[in-house]
Amino acid sequence: MESINFLGTGGTRTPTQGTTCLHVSDHCVIDAGNLINTFGDDVFTIEHIFLTHSHLDHIIDIPFLADLFVTQKKVSLKIYGLKSTLDDLRQFIFNHRVWPNFEEITLIGHTEKTIELIELELETPYTIDDISLTPFKTDHTEGSCGYIIEKNGVGILFTADTYRCDRIWALLEERPNIHTLVTEVSFPSEFAKLAKDSKHLTPALLADELKKCKRDDFSLYVMHLKALFVKPIIEELHDLQLLRNGGKVLIDGDRVNYIQ
Repeated sequence: MESINFLGTGGTRTPTQGTTCLHVSDHCVIDAGNLINTFGDDVFTIEHIFLTHSHLDHIIDIPFLADLFVTQKKVSLKIYGLKSTLDDLRQFIFNHRVWPNFEEITLIGHTEKTIELIELELETPYTIDDISLTPFKTDHTEGSCGYIIEKNGVGILFTADTYRCDRIWALLEERPNIHTLVTEVSFPSEFAKLAKDSKHLTPALLADELKKCKRDDFSLYVMHLKALFVKPIIEELHDLQLLRNGGKVLIDGDRVNYIQ
């Protein structure tokens, strides 16, 4: 793959928009907010899911995917996340109450379990297909992280959901090979308290955060807009001139090239 396909970009699921899901290589996605509707029969090519955190809009297709895979696949679906995220999946989803525990259920006709939960180490690169994914801590939930996505020596920084986070800007300074930042803006700036309480960004908060970074040569894309506030958020982003160097507000189906 020569680009990341943003299968789901919304901060709210609507009839026309899915939630966070990035197809980053032939067999790998980040988050599972819009897998089944976009892949169709090709969903069986997915073998690796890297999670940013355990909120419903980022994991919603995983239970249904396990239900499909148990009779069709020969190898486990590998799901990666920080410890708190995996603990949430075990406690609240795959617990034989909300959903069958596919971590214990064997693939039909095979010996492997349907899913395998794999704990990530922060700041450690993981190679899948022809890309490298490096998780870094964000400020959203206890187990939240973003990823540096690298291919052929160049990188894209994906924050997923986050509030103020110094590590984002430090990574941009440390790694000049990162040419693109994809981050979130969930609410208009008038909802600053709601953004703080729910650990999300507004245009004004993002503008303030950008002051921490000396670089101005990276493209900046925004996603995760809450559906009720798309228009005022976009107006603010343009007024503050935040969508720099060819960046835009991403919608489902948009792509960002690895090489620019």
